[in-house]
Amino acid sequence: MHRLPEGAAAKRFMKIIVIGYGRVGSQFVKKIDTKAHDVVIIDRERSALGLPDAPRGAKFILGNAIDEDLLREAGADAADVMLALTRDENTNLMIAQIARVLFNVPKVIAVVYDPEREAYFHEAGIESLAITVAGADLLAARLTGTSGAAGLTLDAWQPSSFTSTRVPPRPLETVDGSFYVIIVGGGLVGYYLARGLLQIGHEVTIIENNPDTYKTVSQQVDCPVILGDGSATGVLERAGASRANLLCAVSNHDQDNLIACQVAKYRFGIPKTIARVKNPKNEAVMRRLGVDTTVSSTAIITSLIENELPAIPVRTLANLASCGAGIMEYHLASTSPVLGKQARALSLPAHCSLIGVVRGGQTVTCFDSMVLERGDVVVALVPQEQEPAVRKVLLG
Repeated sequence: MHRLPEGAAAKRFMKIIVIGYGRVGSQFVKKIDTKAHDVVIIDRERSALGLPDAPRGAKFILGNAIDEDLLREAGADAADVMLALTRDENTNLMIAQIARVLFNVPKVIAVVYDPEREAYFHEAGIESLAITVAGADLLAARLTGTSGAAGLTLDAWQPSSFTSTRVPPRPLETVDGSFYVIIVGGGLVGYYLARGLLQIGHEVTIIENNPDTYKTVSQQVDCPVILGDGSATGVLERAGASRANLLCAVSNHDQDNLIACQVAKYRFGIPKTIARVKNPKNEAVMRRLGVDTTVSSTAIITSLIENELPAIPVRTLANLASCGAGIMEYHLASTSPVLGKQARALSLPAHCSLIGVVRGGQTVTCFDSMVLERGDVVVALVPQEQEPAVRKVLLG
């Protein structure tokens, strides 16, 4: 329950999170009463948050808002409105989807440039805003139903109506044993991936946004290379996305890879999408937002290190990428809170399953009456997002 600030009883108190304190974000914040409302501003540039005319009463946070932990710190789970107003459209769309799907924020607006992509994101409950000189005034009007921003209200919010453009996914099938693969990102990962796929007989097209990288790749790889944004509908159409079997988004930016996979899937019906993920914490988020398979080199290396170090209490035995889970083993030390408890009585989080207990080199799968002891190894099937909770239950 929100607590009304002093003197604000006549107004609807709202918690508003503004992502991006550039031209539109800063002008919008100046137009609202930051004493009557709880306003949090997030920007990744320290210079933006140190402006001398920053309004009193607003809280500033420095960081990248595609991190769900940062959004949680900003109070996203209690927010009434989230505004994604950065200069990068894919960043805005990823933040907006995290706000809707993970935090259930009632009203979300994102700056969007590509009108062909608006319909899908409107279906997901995200309003779009064309960024212009008058963007802050338009935004204030949407929130108030007037040309001013003195009294914000959710009742005045009237989202536009859009007809669904979602294309059902095509079946993943091939006649001659080869696939048509679109690779978004022509850096080192995309370059070697393309060469490997071409060597085993697959058809490949690379999409690269950087002119210098585009020039290098187009000279060194024997396949079509397109200069452009791999998440833009027009560019994907030029690449023949309507007949592609697979899209691999392997750029250096998680937000670009996510949106490219979503547009490929929902606009062109591409059967399978794979995204490279730089921040391991984004893997579960991106799978929940529709990416079929995520690959994080950081997570893979971390897992390998853990499996090579005998003192590590948690190890990954198998990664089940298709369902976002893993088979994990937990080594019980003398400080484990479950020592002396029956294995069948363990209270694990939802969707987690105890597979067996290893004791003295023997695996026990019929553990109904087994009492856990120091040195036991508990093996469990654990969804990725639940692993920290399982670790806490078993290891403390």
